[in-house]
Amino acid sequence: MKFLTAVFFFFSAAVFAEEEIIVHLNRSEPLVPLYLGTFDATQSSLKPDYVEKLEGVLRFDLDYSGRMEICGRHHEKEGLLLLENKKEGFAHSVWKRDKISYVVSASVEADKLNVSVFSVDFQKIKHIKGIELTGDLGKDRRSIHRLSDHIHKICFNKEGISTTKVLYTVQVPNEKKGDNKYLSHIFECDYDGHNAQKLTEDPKYCITPIYYPKSTLKPQQFLYVTYEDGPSKIYISTIGNHKPEPFIKLRGNQLLPTISKDNSKIAFICDAGGRADLFVQPLHPERGLLGKPIQAYSFPSSVQASPSFSPDGKKIAFVSDKEGTPKIYLIDAPKYKKGRKLPDAVCLTKKNRENTCPSWSPDGTKLAYSAKTKGTRQIWIYDFDTNEERQLTSGTSHKENPCWAPNSFHIVFNTADATSSELHLVNLNQDKTIKISNGPGKKHYPSWQP
Repeated sequence: MKFLTAVFFFFSAAVFAEEEIIVHLNRSEPLVPLYLGTFDATQSSLKPDYVEKLEGVLRFDLDYSGRMEICGRHHEKEGLLLLENKKEGFAHSVWKRDKISYVVSASVEADKLNVSVFSVDFQKIKHIKGIELTGDLGKDRRSIHRLSDHIHKICFNKEGISTTKVLYTVQVPNEKKGDNKYLSHIFECDYDGHNAQKLTEDPKYCITPIYYPKSTLKPQQFLYVTYEDGPSKIYISTIGNHKPEPFIKLRGNQLLPTISKDNSKIAFICDAGGRADLFVQPLHPERGLLGKPIQAYSFPSSVQASPSFSPDGKKIAFVSDKEGTPKIYLIDAPKYKKGRKLPDAVCLTKKNRENTCPSWSPDGTKLAYSAKTKGTRQIWIYDFDTNEERQLTSGTSHKENPCWAPNSFHIVFNTADATSSELHLVNLNQDKTIKISNGPGKKHYPSWQP
């Protein structure tokens, strides 16, 4: 019964209806003005409305990168981009006059997309030619995502996130009923929510997916928790080839797996000792599990949940109700030696009474989590540089399960209302969230591809 209390930390139901989500920014850098010209499709065999959709994908990618601000269209600028002599069009003083930093021009010739990226400040042009278009929107969206990341690299010399993916769960009513009123499957989608595909066929409840370290010997795999055999267990499966297998052979319920950034260990929650304790298991990306899991943290009459490793793997953030209400604590990752003592847990979050779902940013500077704020769970961020907690979102809907993008700049989370739950995308430089999920079912537990 005590173990079921752990469900409090990662299952929730809300009673409020969704409304606008407000983002509270602490912006550290200005958005760079970029002009994206209308795709020239006069020499294309593709339909104009299809080309317009592809343009919309690129516009979304660039506009929500958190670094660019897409400027409004203007007939004078559109005319410059249609000039045969591209250098003449780009060199015009109108760009500097309107304080535009970058100009992107694109044309579709036959079934290929050609793009030019012009830096107004440095007077340099980069050409990206011959991007194959198939007429299949799902495939072409991914080509545009690759283009977007290429443009992002040209402009900022930093990797973009447009080609990354997100795992998540979708809860739907169980039509066969029986013991379970609901089923929950694992899905994967592009970072913007499109190209969603179901990855599991288990007839029961699957939750909390995470990507397994990439291997040179195997296709991309993922871990998740399922109630296939009664107790909750961690399973491993392969994307595109659903053959799930039990992953950790340890008695009792297993929940909430997470893997360190260096792929050397996995942490999870298990009640093998009679209560929900934190365990750590050594790991090798190619050879799999190494040795046996060890108990990393336990406290009398308390429940542990939601571990998250620091990027260097030396510390673990996790949730515990050891002092009455769930708060986030830090411990040193356990070392495998005889006679070791359980580490001391340091309370990190102090502004709110209930704090759950910690997620450590890949650059190690921040921790995102969900905190009950005036009765509603909101996304908060702990900044390790300043040792300060600050609220990121507000609004009447509950928000939980934040997960960082590889750039430590974007976060995906889910709302949690009585009748719906959707995935939302936010970055630390723009004061709006984007709902990226749609369709039937409640979406939970997003996990960003490392």
